[in-house]
Amino acid sequence: MDIKKVYEEGSISKYLIKDTTPTFMNSLRRTIMVDVPCLAIEEVNFYENTGIIFDEMLANRLGLLPIKTDIKSYKKGDKVKLVLEKEGPGIVTTKDIKCTDPKIEILDKKIYITKLVKDQKLKLEMTAIMESGEKHAKFQPAIVAYNELPYIDNEKVNSKNLKEIVESAPKGSIELKAGKLFLTDPYNTTIQNQPADTLAKYGAKVSYMENEFVLTIETTGQLTPQELIESAVKEI
Repeated sequence: MDIKKVYEEGSISKYLIKDTTPTFMNSLRRTIMVDVPCLAIEEVNFYENTGIIFDEMLANRLGLLPIKTDIKSYKKGDKVKLVLEKEGPGIVTTKDIKCTDPKIEILDKKIYITKLVKDQKLKLEMTAIMESGEKHAKFQPAIVAYNELPYIDNEKVNSKNLKEIVESAPKGSIELKAGKLFLTDPYNTTIQNQPADTLAKYGAKVSYMENEFVLTIETTGQLTPQELIESAVKEI
């Protein structure tokens, strides 16, 4: 099996995986979302909260915060403490949360938690646990999908029509190389079927490889795509 990164922008990465089967791809997808553990806040102990938002709502917000996870130091079931203490007036954000382990931190420091006016106080302690998406969606480190790699079947295409096909198809969807038609971006599931109608008029069609797949991973940031794939393969 051969794996190659073919696209990366923001939190989304795409990998071309060759010489495998739909069964393995689906196993990999499910394992990343359900079995690969990451950190999330599970328990919140309130010592003082005189703000307008009650404890249960704050606890729910805190539980959904994405936490950068060190998979070399933390295994499933491990716990780490975080603390939050602030007095108003002012806005409480994730920047105010401190962790007892400097390697662990909330990914986004600008997430709004609550607002305190003068003399209002918030003091609490949180316990983050290493768990998997099987227990709760907050432990799901990524959204994962896969699809068969598309390609243009040139077998029944008249070579005299090649340039005409490219010009008739949606702009930028097809390109001509070495006398054959190719999808400009076969990894983009949004546009890969755009030229299908045009191709059909000339006897061509978009087909799909049986043993080559595009794996799309949109992470929460808790783990890198490489860490997700490596951890999933170990789980499998």
